[in-house]
Amino acid sequence: MNLCPRLRGRPRCQENVISRPDIVAKAFIAFAEQGYEGVSLRQIASQCGVSDSLLHHHFGSKQQLWQEAADNFIQPLMATLTTDLEALAQSNQPAQALRQNLPLSIKNLVSNPTALSFIFREGDINNERADYLRNTYMRPYLTRLDALFNQAVADQHFRPISPVARHVLILGFLRSLVIPAHLQDELAPHLQTPQTTAALIDEVATLLINGFSSTPLAPTLGATSHV
Repeated sequence: MNLCPRLRGRPRCQENVISRPDIVAKAFIAFAEQGYEGVSLRQIASQCGVSDSLLHHHFGSKQQLWQEAADNFIQPLMATLTTDLEALAQSNQPAQALRQNLPLSIKNLVSNPTALSFIFREGDINNERADYLRNTYMRPYLTRLDALFNQAVADQHFRPISPVARHVLILGFLRSLVIPAHLQDELAPHLQTPQTTAALIDEVATLLINGFSSTPLAPTLGATSHV
């Protein structure tokens, strides 16, 4: 569906036509960069070249627009990660499956910096939007992740570590990668290329798995220090 501003007394215009998915995409970026409270529906409408009344008509409210943005962009990302875990759960070697999956999951999330920023913008605040993200998208993934960890512990491949500690370690690392662009040169010069970011993820994933494992793994070959 294309949305177009309509001037009083004139037929529906042919300029500035914008589709609903395009509006949602622009809103998603705005929420990720500025936070829900940091951007108004009027500002989003201005970025889209339409009136805020048109957005109210088609989306109802800023909250509903935010939720549609989450459903369009966070849902497919987390669904892919959860499906991958469900496939790994069929393995008889959960520890090995986790060693393979954890770096890949982190890389998939890091390759979507806007989605990460969108998640953590609200995750830092205790409100209904944070609850929606946790209950709808994060909890299914973490529940399946915990099931694999528990099986690896039962097989005596991983040490018994509380789920809270695991989540803090994994989510804390992901949170550290959400750095404003204007600060990246100073705070994270090692994240300026996909290659250096991938190397960092491999190093951190190895450290995490070493911490979880009853028998530590050998360091990743070719790992590069960023100190």
